Amino acid sequence: MYDRSSPPGGQIACYRTHFDEVATLMIANGKWLNVWDRIRASLWFVPILCTLGGIMSAVVMLTLDYNWKEKWTLPFWLETTTDGAQTILSTISGGMITVVGVVLSMTMVTLSITSSQFGSRVLRSRIRDRTTQWTIGAFLGTTVYSLVVLKMVRKIGEDDFLIPHLSVMAAILFAIASLVILLYFIHHITMIAQAPEIVASLAHDLNHSIETIFPEKIGDPPPQEMPSDQKFTDEQRKAIQDGVQILSSSEGYIQMIEADELLGLANKYNLIIELPKRPGDFIARDETIAMVAGLSKEEEEKLCKAINDSFYLGNSRSPRQDVNCSVHELAQMAVRALSPGINDPYTAVNCIDRLSAALGQLARRRMPDENRFDAEGNLRLVVDRQSFSGVMHAAFDQIRCCSTTSAAVSQRLFEGYLRIAESVSDADQATNVLHQARLTLEGVAEEKHHPADLLMMQEKYSRLQEKLAPFGIPAEPQKKEEPDDPGTEESREEGEASGEVIG
Repeated sequence: MYDRSSPPGGQIACYRTHFDEVATLMIANGKWLNVWDRIRASLWFVPILCTLGGIMSAVVMLTLDYNWKEKWTLPFWLETTTDGAQTILSTISGGMITVVGVVLSMTMVTLSITSSQFGSRVLRSRIRDRTTQWTIGAFLGTTVYSLVVLKMVRKIGEDDFLIPHLSVMAAILFAIASLVILLYFIHHITMIAQAPEIVASLAHDLNHSIETIFPEKIGDPPPQEMPSDQKFTDEQRKAIQDGVQILSSSEGYIQMIEADELLGLANKYNLIIELPKRPGDFIARDETIAMVAGLSKEEEEKLCKAINDSFYLGNSRSPRQDVNCSVHELAQMAVRALSPGINDPYTAVNCIDRLSAALGQLARRRMPDENRFDAEGNLRLVVDRQSFSGVMHAAFDQIRCCSTTSAAVSQRLFEGYLRIAESVSDADQATNVLHQARLTLEGVAEEKHHPADLLMMQEKYSRLQEKLAPFGIPAEPQKKEEPDDPGTEESREEGEASGEVIG
C-alpha cells in the first residue's frame, strides 16, 4: 500500500535541474500569458489602443490650445480660421474612414487567398501581423482625433470662442503620417502574401517555441544527476496506477498547462500527479487529465477543480508550449502544395528546408526529464514529455507520403535528413533520422522515376548512413545499377540537373 504519511519517493537524492527552474519561470502567471496570446492574436486589440490614443491625444492638444490661446503668438503657418479648421478636420476624418474600409478589404482579400492556397492553419500568423494591425489603428486613431477636435471648434460670437490652431496642425501631421503608413502597408501586404514569407513566419514561431520549451543546449553544463534506480520506483508507479482519476470538466485542445500550480498542489498535499496528456492534445469532457496518488476522498473535489484550473483549453492549438503546432502548420503547407490541385513543389521545398533547419536546432537541445521533483528531491509530477522522435514524425510523415511522385521534392527530403544528421547528438536521434530516410527511399522506389533520380537518392541515403555510422548504426550497402548503354551516364547528369531545379 502507498503510505501517505511518508514523503513520496523515499530518500531520493536529486536536485532540481536548471530546466525545471526555467520552465517554472516560463509558465508563471500562465493564465495571463494565455489571455495575452489570445489578445495579440486578434485583429482588434491594437486598433482599439490606437483609437483610445487618438481620443487622449485630442484631449491633450485641445487643453494646450485652450489654456495658451491668449498667451503666445503663433507663426502664420500655424494659424487658421474656424471655417478652415472645420473643413480640414471634416476632410481628414471622412478620408480616413474611407481608407480604413480599403485597408480592411485588402486584408480580407489577402486572408482569403492565403487560406484557400495554403490552408486555414496559417491564418494565425497572418492575423497576428503587426503591420496590418498598426495600419488599421493609425487610420482609426486619426479619424477619432479629428472628430473630437472638430467638435470643439467654435466660431466668433459663440460661447467660449476657440480656434484650435495646434490641434488642427497635429491632425494634418497625423494624416500625412497615415498616408506614409498606407504606402508601406501596400508594400508589406504584397510581400506577406508570398509563400516564402509565410513559410518564414511559421518557421520563426517554430524556432521560438523550441528555444522557449527546450532552453538547454547539448554541451551546456549538465544538471547534477540523481541515481537512475531512484528516479521512479515501482512503489510510486503502483501508487499512481491505483490513484484517483481526475476528469476534465470541459473539452478542447490543451494550449497551456500551469505546471508550477500542479507542483505546488502536489507539494502542499503530499501527492504524486501524473499527466497523460501534454499541450497540443485534445481532451474530451470527462476524459482523464491526471492520475493522483495519495489523494483522500475529502480533498478529491477541491483538488479536481484546482487541477482542471491548471489546464487552459481552446478551440485551436497554441505554439507557446506545443512545438508540434508550428510543425503541423508547415507540414500542412507542404502537403497542400503537393496536392494535384495546387502542384507547387517549390513551396513544399521551402517547408522542408525550414523544418529540417528547426529539427537540427531541436537535436542540439536537451530533452527535459518526464519526472519533476520538488526542492527536497521528492517526486511530484510525471508528465508526457515531447520527444525528438515525435517531432520528426509530425514534420515528415505526411510530406514523405505525398512526395513519392516528385523526385525533386524527395531529393530535397534527403538533403534535409543530411542537414539534421549534422546536429544529432545520440543514437536514438540518429535512428529516427535514418528511419525516415529509409521510408522515403522505399516509397520513392515504388513509383516510376528516372533511374538517374533513383540513383541520386540511393547515393544520398548511403551518405546519410556513413554520417550516422559513428552512433553505432551499421551502414547497409546499396546496390548501384550498372549502365546498360552509353547513354545512361548522360541521363544521370540530366537527372541531377532536374534535381537542382528546385532551389
